Amino acid sequence: MPFSSRKLFALLPTMGTLAAAGGAAALAIQIYRRPVETAVFVSRAALLLAGVREETCDVGNFPIHYYCTGRRGTPIVLIHGIGNSAEIWSSLVLRLSREYLVYAPDLPGFGKTPPAPEGFNIATHVLYLKRFLDSLGYPQVTLVGNSLGGWIATRFAIANPERVNHLYLLNSAGLRREQMNSPYAVDRAAAQLSANHMLGYPRPLPGFILDAIVRVSQMPAYTNFVKGYDIQEELDSVLSQVQTPTTIIWGEQDKIFPITCAYDLHTGIANSELVLLPDVGHLPQLQASAKVAEIISKDHSLWL
Repeated sequence: MPFSSRKLFALLPTMGTLAAAGGAAALAIQIYRRPVETAVFVSRAALLLAGVREETCDVGNFPIHYYCTGRRGTPIVLIHGIGNSAEIWSSLVLRLSREYLVYAPDLPGFGKTPPAPEGFNIATHVLYLKRFLDSLGYPQVTLVGNSLGGWIATRFAIANPERVNHLYLLNSAGLRREQMNSPYAVDRAAAQLSANHMLGYPRPLPGFILDAIVRVSQMPAYTNFVKGYDIQEELDSVLSQVQTPTTIIWGEQDKIFPITCAYDLHTGIANSELVLLPDVGHLPQLQASAKVAEIISKDHSLWL
């Protein structure tokens, strides 16, 4: 008997359910195989769906990938940490862009920005941050840096005080290495310990997540930075040179950079304010994005 259009129409809900189930299964497989990449994809999709622009600028024949969005005033530039990319700021970008002009670049060697030919040290990152900001053409910016990004932002502010009207350091790196408490994730056990330190509390993670953390730790931009670490680039001896008004935002539960780092930064930077966030770990922009946006907005509204 011929298959009528009426019968086909009757089967559409079932076919749709099967298709949805197939899509969910495919997504589950993708999450299992590539959890970090999937998280980045979802964050990128959220940014683009919200109207955030994804662009690439050329600085001396070197492409820097970035997101930009917002309205007016002094630009807020968000600098991510090691092993991350610009998408780590997605929640904060969406909150801040309701009122302000926001940029979030990928550092050289991370995300969609290729490694810089000069290497992976702090001086190179500062050089390319300057070239990126020069390409934007703004006389002044607000810099927000997390972890490695805070280290880079601080070094930039010291070298270019006239270019930064406010500095926000979120669980910043850069102080002497002995204060660090994070293992290099060479296997699942080290990856679990690293995750515990970052989140600020123990939470057993499935093996496929731990494998993803190990893969991130094996990125050339990650390993080469660790290998090429230069003690001369640490911040301890130069904090007194920071002239820029600075707000230090610190997740109290961070076990990678303990709270003593926050106090040392606050003591060393004369014109600084310290804001402690309880029950927050190494990534305040993820774990407390609303509070971080509120802190930045409180000051930034003065510069519109």
